Amino acid sequence: MKTKFTKIFVVVVASTIIGLSIFAMTNSNNNNNNAFAQKAGFDKELNLLNQAVTALENQDKSAKKSLFDAEGIIEDKMKDNPGIANAEKRVEAAIKMVGEGNFQAAIDHTKEAIKTLSDLNK
Repeated sequence: MKTKFTKIFVVVVASTIIGLSIFAMTNSNNNNNNAFAQKAGFDKELNLLNQAVTALENQDKSAKKSLFDAEGIIEDKMKDNPGIANAEKRVEAAIKMVGEGNFQAAIDHTKEAIKTLSDLNK
């Protein structure tokens, strides 16, 4: 009797493990699709950064608001999109440059951030 019980127990455990594995794979595929959908789509950030470039070209310090807004959105997406870290660093640098009155450097950093996000947005 002990042998029969052991065999039944092994079959039940194996079936449960296989069932859970299939469930986990199905869920992970769904999560990957959701994560993939979240990776693309930097349109809002790009719009804010393009607005900032226009303001920076006019040496308008109000560009900082657009840069801060874009940086906040980028930071929220960084854990799911590690490739945007460079863009986030560039936006931080642009904000610092605006504070120092170095508008050309701020423009250069902002344009690099735009390039990074545009490349990832494809």
